[in-house]
Amino acid sequence: MQDKLPIISLKDVSVYYTVEGSEVKKALDGVSVALKAGEWLSIVGANGSGKSTLAGILMGFIPLSGGERNIPAKRIIRGVLQQPDAQVLGDTIEEEFHFALSHLHISNQDKESRRREAMHIVGLHHAPATAVAQLSGGQKQLLNIATALAARPDVLIMDEPAAMLDPDARDRLEHIVQTVTSKGTAVIWITHHLEEATLSDRIIAMDRGRCVYDGTPMAFFYPLTAEASIQGDVLQQKALQSPCEQLGLEPPFTVKTCLILKQQGKLQHVMPLRPEQLAKEVSRW
Repeated sequence: MQDKLPIISLKDVSVYYTVEGSEVKKALDGVSVALKAGEWLSIVGANGSGKSTLAGILMGFIPLSGGERNIPAKRIIRGVLQQPDAQVLGDTIEEEFHFALSHLHISNQDKESRRREAMHIVGLHHAPATAVAQLSGGQKQLLNIATALAARPDVLIMDEPAAMLDPDARDRLEHIVQTVTSKGTAVIWITHHLEEATLSDRIIAMDRGRCVYDGTPMAFFYPLTAEASIQGDVLQQKALQSPCEQLGLEPPFTVKTCLILKQQGKLQHVMPLRPEQLAKEVSRW
């Protein structure tokens, strides 16, 4: 079916650059990604694993050393970077929206409507004439998110978007992503805070420039496979480490707590990812 086809894709892409004379650094090495409409994809990994390089390729900021970047020209792609000041173009909120929407063939009335709607969605209530310099770091990040949403993108790429937000704003941002993906926007969420990846549909894990995992959050955080051996009538199972643990990453608090309880013989048949899910399972004891 048409809605099952990728809207953008990378095929065997590589990014190499030279450091210290003739030494070649592989920032990305043979990575393939296909993204579908309405999908929430989290990209995780340690610092230097290639997460931000992958985001730069998807946004068209970084040239390829090899492979294919297949993104139709009609697709609208917007990005939100970790450092909000790196994206600010205008002196005022009004100017920021002007730059963000100037390429769209829509009326001024529609642009104004989109600005008001996007500001409301992210929870900013400043006048259009407000100077961007007066905003806090977190407010600037919310402004960047608002201008990206106002363009109504097909793909929204967010590189550590919650880094400068307080807990309430983080919760609001997660709800925003759930809303826009339900309407067909695909979201790529890049983070090293794994709690943020538990709501996504899919996780890609990066390690030294390569994709080493591509699958569901549950299979990433929990060791679903086991080595089994039969000794008489006894089935002994040796649980393997989860892909998350194999990469040396720290699982979310909810997952760590559940794994401890499993070692005590509890919650053997559930794999909660969110605190509210764990609380629900514990309440059934």
